[in-house]
Amino acid sequence: MNKKPFRIAEVKSRLHGPMLGLGLMLVLTMVLHAESPAPEIEDNDSSPYHQALLAYKSGYFDKARASIDAAEKAKPDDLPIQVLKARILTEQHDFDAGEKILRHLLAPSGSGSPDVQLALGDLLLRKRDFDGAARIYDVALQGKPGDPDIMLKMIYTRISVSDFITAGKYTSQLKPLDPDHPSYYFAKAALAQATGKTAEADQNIETVRTIYGITTANRYLKTYLEVFSPDQTKSAATRAEPPATNAAPANASPHP
Repeated sequence: MNKKPFRIAEVKSRLHGPMLGLGLMLVLTMVLHAESPAPEIEDNDSSPYHQALLAYKSGYFDKARASIDAAEKAKPDDLPIQVLKARILTEQHDFDAGEKILRHLLAPSGSGSPDVQLALGDLLLRKRDFDGAARIYDVALQGKPGDPDIMLKMIYTRISVSDFITAGKYTSQLKPLDPDHPSYYFAKAALAQATGKTAEADQNIETVRTIYGITTANRYLKTYLEVFSPDQTKSAATRAEPPATNAAPANASPHP
């Protein structure tokens, strides 16, 4: 995957003081992952779909695309294959091709499986079609009420169109110190960032790093940066691959 060269001096020139803030350090962490992809996860399952999934989870999207194309050739109508292919296309920023697949899977009922809904919502979020993504997430939440990850992405869409009242209502439903989901702190970070409270935003993200660990923090940070990076269309950080993981379950989900 082609990446624009990253120059630290260019970032430093944007700072108002001599110290590197936490937000910048987090961005630099993502950039380092982008320049040095995670070691590939190894697994004994040699099926093209499974190898595509592992390459996707490791951040090797070109390899994942080659494997998923092979899987699709063998099983052209397989739903998990089509959904994973759409997610890989999303990571490659080929939004039109990914959306075409997912829209086809939604027809004719208009609802589709939860995996299709979430994949389409995530694609539209990354495409910055915030109202379109919100409509999809709203349907997804009807099937999974209170799901913290879907609610977090819904919050991102509302903040992005300056609907802070709705974003605040969703945030109030998330739980601090949820043992499985750091969504509350990223929601608080997004609200703070959108209202100019960058230090508060950085502190909430640092809280995630402290409580949940750097790997989990970086996984959530990737989507956060895609939405809220000041120059998201050009920043190398927005194209960072997922962070290193030493192992993945055989049935690992293609989305966090």
